[in-house]
Formats: sequence, C-alpha cells, structure tokens
Amino acid sequence: MRVLATAGHVDHGKSALVRALTGMEPDRYEEERRRGRTLDLGFVWTRLDALGDHLAFVDVPGHERFVPTMLAGAGPVPAVLFVVAADQGWQPQSQEHLAVLDALGVRHAVLAVTRGDLADPEPVRADAVARLADSSLGTVAAVAVSAVTGTGLDDLRTELARMAGALPDPDPDADVRLWLDRAFTVRGHGTVVTGTLGAGTLRVGDRLVTGDGSTVLRVRGLQSLHEDRAAVSGVARVAVNVHGPGDAGLTRGQVLLSPDCWRPTEVLDARIDGEPVAGLPRQVTLHLGTAAVPVTVRPLGTDTARLTLARPLPLRIGDRAVLRAPGGGRPPRGVTVLDVQPPRLTRRGAGRA
Repeated sequence: MRVLATAGHVDHGKSALVRALTGMEPDRYEEERRRGRTLDLGFVWTRLDALGDHLAFVDVPGHERFVPTMLAGAGPVPAVLFVVAADQGWQPQSQEHLAVLDALGVRHAVLAVTRGDLADPEPVRADAVARLADSSLGTVAAVAVSAVTGTGLDDLRTELARMAGALPDPDPDADVRLWLDRAFTVRGHGTVVTGTLGAGTLRVGDRLVTGDGSTVLRVRGLQSLHEDRAAVSGVARVAVNVHGPGDAGLTRGQVLLSPDCWRPTEVLDARIDGEPVAGLPRQVTLHLGTAAVPVTVRPLGTDTARLTLARPLPLRIGDRAVLRAPGGGRPPRGVTVLDVQPPRLTRRGAGRA
C-alpha cells in the first residue's frame, strides 16, 4: 500500500476528486456533506492496476482555520496530491499548503488541475507547476481533470501510480511510531485508534507504549482498509484495537510506540529553515506527525535553536517537523532535529551565538 494526502485551497475540489478516483465518500460527517466543505480528515482508497497495489488518500480540509488539521493529515504521509481549480487559479491556501509541505520537506507529488470542464486549465497548470518547482516538491507531473465529466481521471491514475511506485520502500523491521489521527470506541471491542503506519510492523498481541512511556497497551486486533489482519507493515493505513489502562483517553496527536525503543524528550536542539531564528516569536507550536505541541524557542545561532516542549515527544535525529506561530500570521518554518539529549545551557546568554 501507498498513502498520500491531498492539499490545496478550500473548495477547489479535493474531496470531489478523491471521490471520483475511489468511489468512496471522504466526508465522514453530515455537516460536511450538507455544506459541501471538508472540516476534518477523511480516509478513502482505491486499487491502481498500474501500481499493483492500493493507494490510500488522507483528504484534508482547505480552509485557513483548519491548517492544524491539514498538518495532522499531511505530517505522517510521504507524498501529496496537490489540487488547484482551473476556474479559480492559485489562491492563499494553495500557497499556505505549499509552504507547509515545503517546511515538512515533502518531495513527492502529483498536481491535479480540477474543473477543466469550467475553464481552460493550461494557464493555471503552468502557473502551479512553476510555483511547486520552487519548493521541496520540485518538478511534478500535472494533469487537467474534471470530477464531473471524468475527463483526465485515467491519466491522473497513471501519474499517481508512477509517483507512488517511485516512493522509497519503508523498513518493515523499523521501530513502530504510530501517530494517531482518530480514536473511538466500538461496542464489544473497546478502544480503536487509527493512523498512517510509516514503517515497521504491527502484529496482534504486540505491546505498545504511549508517547510519554507511562502506559503499556496490548494490540487486540488489527484492520487495514477494513480487512482484519494478523500483521500490517508500513506504509499502511491501520486501525488498531488496543486494550490497557487509560486506553479510553487516547486522542489525535498522541502516539503509540515500540516498547524500549524510543526516548521521549522535552528539550531538543534543531535547525530552523528560513529567516534568522532570532526573528521567531518566543512561543510557537511544533507540528510533528499528528501532534501539535506548544514550544519555547531559545536561539542558539542564526539557524539553530533550543526548543522546550510543553510535553515530551518521541524524537530522533533527522526528524522533520514544522514550527507555526500563533494565528498563522507568519510562514511555517521547517525544523530538522539535531540533538534529542542536548547539554544543559548554564552560562547566561549561552543560547545566542
């Protein structure tokens, strides 16, 4: 299986497009279907013959108020279907979503120019391709489509299969770090959590620990794409039936881990992309996986800082994350973790170069 997220401005047809590609409804709530606007993450999939496997979509909302939700959907996913409408062109949330993907360092994408039945898609296609080329996404395949007439959908499936097939294969023996994007109770079964398993393997009977290491849970059951499984290896969409103390308190933004493999940290040193770190607000939010955690920034150099987290997260050197200022008035900043056990700063002013 391969998993990708959608991205693009509100009302540019992201949900309509994945609905047309998969035959499944990504909008899970009645209010979303009534308003014709995605408000939360949606999850659908299809099998692509050219890929020889399933392709799952995490459909994200496009409205500016839901950028944190978009980050929760795109954060754990290695690739994106970027959508721009032919009749509206590049819009503010197109730019913000691109800035988020660039900050995350996402390098794999296909561009879909929707509503090709309403306007000439070529000017918008050329403009969007140029904008994406200046980001981490680089040069991307672009397809003009119409979810209404079906024009271009076969070409889009071909490009999606080509892109998905080129994604690096994850390590099935890697330590599990499952960021949760949903948690709910099923009568007779208990707590079920879902997420995108990026690497590693989950098995029925496994023990997992919560992100702070305080709780051990047992895997009672596994599903992937609504099918019961004894084991699932990444990359995959998974639903995990867990049992243990406090399992009812699991929510989006939490994480389940292989035991004794991760060291949660509240203090880290990181490289920050973009403008000098001294210009950052002291209080920002760190987005990693599906988590959004308040952090305090202490500059160390022009592009490095010490980040103190409001709660511990399981991090490793090289992890990519995003810093976002309150209110979203500033561009998101990409973060690369440099040290998860940094030495204590004792000298007054030692945090500045």
